[in-house]
Amino acid sequence: MTWIARLIPSRAALAAALAALAAALFAWARRDARQDTLSQLKEKDQDNAKEIRDRVSDSRADPERLRPFDGAGWRD
Repeated sequence: MTWIARLIPSRAALAAALAALAAALFAWARRDARQDTLSQLKEKDQDNAKEIRDRVSDSRADPERLRPFDGAGWRD
């Protein structure tokens, strides 16, 4: 146990090293959480885009979509 005491000069140095390790772990956890949030947002955006594409495709596929205005033309 005395050889460990020779490697660590003081309790303050030990506390500083543990604080640095805790800060690094916290930063890594925040980075991971940020990446998860970004991937969830991208997935949600893709789902919304697919829903919009599907609605537009469905409305364009409807043959009666423009029938009420057929032959209306421009008015002067």
